[in-house]
Amino acid sequence: MNKKIVVFTTGGTIASVENAETGLFSSGVMPGEALLGMCELRVPATLDVRSVFQVPSNAMSFANLMVLRDAILQALEDDSVAGVVVTHGTDTLEETSYFLHLTIRDPRPIVVTGSQRTPTEAGTDSFTNIRHAILAAAAPECRNMGTLVVFNEGIYAARHVRKVHAFNPHAFTAFGFGQLGYVDRNDVRILQRPVEEPAFRPSGLPPRIEIVKVSLDSDGLFVDCAVDNGARGIILEGVGRGHVTPACAPSVGRAVARGVHVVITTACEEGRVYPVYDFSGGVMDLETRGAIRGGDHSSRKARIKLAVLLAAGIDDRAAIGRAFAA
Repeated sequence: MNKKIVVFTTGGTIASVENAETGLFSSGVMPGEALLGMCELRVPATLDVRSVFQVPSNAMSFANLMVLRDAILQALEDDSVAGVVVTHGTDTLEETSYFLHLTIRDPRPIVVTGSQRTPTEAGTDSFTNIRHAILAAAAPECRNMGTLVVFNEGIYAARHVRKVHAFNPHAFTAFGFGQLGYVDRNDVRILQRPVEEPAFRPSGLPPRIEIVKVSLDSDGLFVDCAVDNGARGIILEGVGRGHVTPACAPSVGRAVARGVHVVITTACEEGRVYPVYDFSGGVMDLETRGAIRGGDHSSRKARIKLAVLLAAGIDDRAAIGRAFAA
């Protein structure tokens, strides 16, 4: 029996068309119905296609994410729906997928996909990725796994997936954790399951949260700038175990004193933030100044998580620390 899958389209490369005047592509302008109409899917599912946005993914905002979340929750009120697919541009796909993972908890799969090549380009990956996402959304094996990303035959956890190539069809991976499984023609194979994370209910848009990268001889200029311009959260992307320069560390203390949550992450692709050294700018020093460890979250994932927590009314340092330790 065919299963009902709701496909939400939001734009991106996967919905782009060529602009004859410029020779470039207009990202996201193709409506979902037109995009799915180009596919020869041959899937055992009945599709309900709904265009939510038609934008390039660099234009996605938290306001867009809230609209998308509400649309998905409304679709899931229908018990006949077996799963959900979201087509999305690749630039911010990893952030959108993690937002959905943190704010929707339903046993049915929510699968996010996109493409690196437009639908009309030779060798496009658009239709294969859509087909595989639909198969995963309909698969009983993918239930109770939260939001997933399906791309280039791989199935990834929203928390760990990251875009790693600017144009190659093998654009996503999960450093240190690997694929949860894969789609091989018509077969969905799950090899491992992610640890369940708590879900949160945002009641509105989050406040300003900025990412500040630290490198050799950095100071606290951009931390101070973020605070002075109204940031309520700062994701500090440090080096190694999460270290910053001695010159940056005092700015962290000043930010915390002004009520800003500072979460420490690492620029490394694998490993977690952890106190090992006693030097100025080390993780222990930053925690003493009031910063919060971001665990193994990338800076972009940490920003999404802090945004969701603050939008859900969780504004206590200890509670935020526990959420990042989960």
